[in-house]
Amino acid sequence: MPGKAFKREMDRHEPGLSAVLAVAGICRTSRTATAIRYAETSDDAVAVIVSTGGVIDYCFLSDAMKSLPELKWLRKGSPLPGGTVTASLAENSKRVMNGERVADEIDVMDWLGGRKSAPVSEEVLGLGRYGKVLTILHSNSIGPENEPEEEREEENLRESWTPRFWR
Repeated sequence: MPGKAFKREMDRHEPGLSAVLAVAGICRTSRTATAIRYAETSDDAVAVIVSTGGVIDYCFLSDAMKSLPELKWLRKGSPLPGGTVTASLAENSKRVMNGERVADEIDVMDWLGGRKSAPVSEEVLGLGRYGKVLTILHSNSIGPENEPEEEREEENLRESWTPRFWR
């Protein structure tokens, strides 16, 4: 999935799971691989989480999502956060097997902790006989360009006053 062509095709669709499913069909790639590539190439805040039986298998974050202050990294083997639509889908293996799809609006702190509250779209898909659940968190209101001007100025000032030594 070449970066520029992939990004161009992703931009033709509504962000999130719908775009992943459409591009997976076009590229003839798995939904999971397409979702991971989406997180790698997106300018928006994106998290892709794959879980089995209520336990996280792995997670990929876009650079914008990684910019969250005091981010709590999702670790392999950690339980899914309670109260999320991912957790409710994952606890019913029949729904996972049927490839059920659900969505909700949540706070990013529910999944990734930190100290910055922001709304994100949580879109979830059961991956059928694999018994896995694909979760995509998406937001275009998270990232360095969405920081308050005062925070950016403070960081720029701190950077300009940091001593540097020539060798």
